[in-house]
Amino acid sequence: MTHISLIGTVHAESGCANLAELQTILERLQPDVIFAEIPTANLTDYLGGSHGNLEPAAVALYRKRRPVDVVPVDLNQPSDEFFRKSKEMFKMVERTSPKYRRLMDQNSLDTHDHGFPYLNSDRCAQAWVAIYDEVRATVEWIGDDRLRQIYALWSEINDRRETGMLENINGYCIRCALSHGVFLIGAGHRKAMVEKVQEQRGAGTPGVSWNLERSLY
Repeated sequence: MTHISLIGTVHAESGCANLAELQTILERLQPDVIFAEIPTANLTDYLGGSHGNLEPAAVALYRKRRPVDVVPVDLNQPSDEFFRKSKEMFKMVERTSPKYRRLMDQNSLDTHDHGFPYLNSDRCAQAWVAIYDEVRATVEWIGDDRLRQIYALWSEINDRRETGMLENINGYCIRCALSHGVFLIGAGHRKAMVEKVQEQRGAGTPGVSWNLERSLY
């Protein structure tokens, strides 16, 4: 049986959500493999330190003590046009919705003040539910068909990514013998991943046991 710990993270350090804390989590869990929220094409940059984010920096420090494999599990990166349009949509939502701005500010404050315990809490999961609900509601309120199409594509791609990452982790665990893995994923995806894992449990997928609830410390 392979045990996988799902760890919600942020891509940039913020207060208590910092390099030392993430490194401490990895040292405590002692994974045999680390699953990364990146496509295969980004693995060299991730391992080489040029990726520039919190997770690869913590992974690099951990691998100096324990040279484990890092497995990229994300799908191929969407087009530059997709990122441009998605950024445009979120900027429009931010300009339009005071509620969205308040929710984002509170989430940033809680991340800064409480770090990884917050990022892996029900409170954070519900914060992201509220944020995404407000994005959808604001897009509908604006009433622009083009913006609706961008939102629909953004939602579809994120759902496809989350499903694909879970399938890639399962496939790796079937092919390779390991005791314990860690999956580092942006906290905004954590609730959706938990729900997909729970659906998988209901289907009776063998050989992989997910740790979704245990304390990080």
